[in-house]
Amino acid sequence: MKLFTKTVLTVAGISMATMAFAADPLANTSWQTFEDGKPKGVVKITESNGVLTGKLVEANTAKGKQYVGMTIISGLKADGNGKYSGGTITDPAKSKTYRLTATVKGDTMDLKGHLGPFTRTQTWKKK
Repeated sequence: MKLFTKTVLTVAGISMATMAFAADPLANTSWQTFEDGKPKGVVKITESNGVLTGKLVEANTAKGKQYVGMTIISGLKADGNGKYSGGTITDPAKSKTYRLTATVKGDTMDLKGHLGPFTRTQTWKKK
């Protein structure tokens, strides 16, 4: 009986550890960005040690192409239930960085940039 209990506890512990270190569902996904309803670019999100980062990998305008390769999302962390916080987002054209929260529902992600009492929301679609 003791061997059975130890085996069950060991398997349960390994399973829980595996779940804790599983990659975030946003990791290695690409998102189409929009501004004023028009596609603007594509951001690829990666994860390292539970922290998400987003890099601009495509742009639809000549002006936007100068920012390809730039990291625009940093430090984003999962809160659970499709909610994320603790990160920043940079508007490359304005060289401004804002606090970031995000909510993922299916194939859409609502990103909210915060600057003091002001916020701006964009909805991106999974590519």
